[in-house]
Amino acid sequence: MRNLSDRQEQAIVTVIAQEGLSGKVIGRKKLFTRTGGQGALELPWLEDRAWELAQICLAKGTFEVAGITNPATPEQKATIMIDPYLLPYELLILGGGHIALPLVKIGHLLGYKVTVVDDRPDFVSSARFPEADRGIYGSFTELEELISLGARSCVVIVTRGHRHDLDCLRRAIKYPLAYLGMIGSRQRVRMVRQQLIAEGFPLERINSVHMPIGLDISAQTPEEIAVSIAAQLIKVCRGNKAASPDAAQQAYLGQIYEMPSAVDLEALQQAVKVGCNGKQAALATIVKTRGSTPRKVGARMLVFKDGRVLGTIGGGCGESEVCREALNVMNEMLPHVYKVSLDAETAAMEGIACGGLMEVFIEPAALYGHINGYQDSTFLER
Repeated sequence: MRNLSDRQEQAIVTVIAQEGLSGKVIGRKKLFTRTGGQGALELPWLEDRAWELAQICLAKGTFEVAGITNPATPEQKATIMIDPYLLPYELLILGGGHIALPLVKIGHLLGYKVTVVDDRPDFVSSARFPEADRGIYGSFTELEELISLGARSCVVIVTRGHRHDLDCLRRAIKYPLAYLGMIGSRQRVRMVRQQLIAEGFPLERINSVHMPIGLDISAQTPEEIAVSIAAQLIKVCRGNKAASPDAAQQAYLGQIYEMPSAVDLEALQQAVKVGCNGKQAALATIVKTRGSTPRKVGARMLVFKDGRVLGTIGGGCGESEVCREALNVMNEMLPHVYKVSLDAETAAMEGIACGGLMEVFIEPAALYGHINGYQDSTFLER
């Protein structure tokens, strides 16, 4: 099983456009954490505002593009791209029984760091749960000594009995978790609620527990129940907006932002590694769209010198254009915004309702190697 390690939340700020500035800052980047930063954006007013916006994006967990104006000299402007990368959610499954088997697989597929806890050693083994990051053997009454619980913890209580479920819930409910759910029939849930109220737990905390657990999709088999739990996890962790058609998107200044996929993150990770190792590649990130486009702001792909591609900005002719331009960027080492226009005929050929425009920031991966500390950054470990 893989080991977990402590990591800091981070945001990468990159200058993608400038106006009224004498020196060139396009391509400058800085890595911000909650407490400091690595790298330099050169201009104090730009550094200050970038710090503020990076903290906002870390709190919201959203990719954004923002225009910044020098308050002392309004004609000096810059546009920055803010890439937040938060600590991964940890899925803590309390109980290694029949529901945990498919849930561990789904949790791993969704990118959670998965931990299984049980008081039976055979029910937390790597042979039983090869996709889990950790298996912890111990008593449920000692839960707080076995695991750490916090704001990125998603706790699923599916032990083999009512007493164990209640033992786990008594301990987990005290913490500000990302998600807390317990399996059980409606009658059993009523009994648990009454017990917790009698023990003096705040009603607000009790009401925050998802019990019965999972979305109501008439699930019956362990696999179906695991799917219903995973669906509820996604809904809660995405901000309870899953009922909206724009649930997985963020609107900002008229732009639609995608939630980064695992491949988007991998493309950025590989760009950092390539940049630190002195190899050639170019990272392409969509920073603006208009009309109908296959992917939205925040999507990215990494183009290697030999033509290989990691990730996608939508495929088709537009992506081919960007790949060709990425090779030019590698040769000239000049980052810039490249515009891709999809006319109605081209859009129809690629299965899009109508035409649109994408603006894609293309930068040499080597720029990531210019920030001190990137080589040892925990960003590479994710």
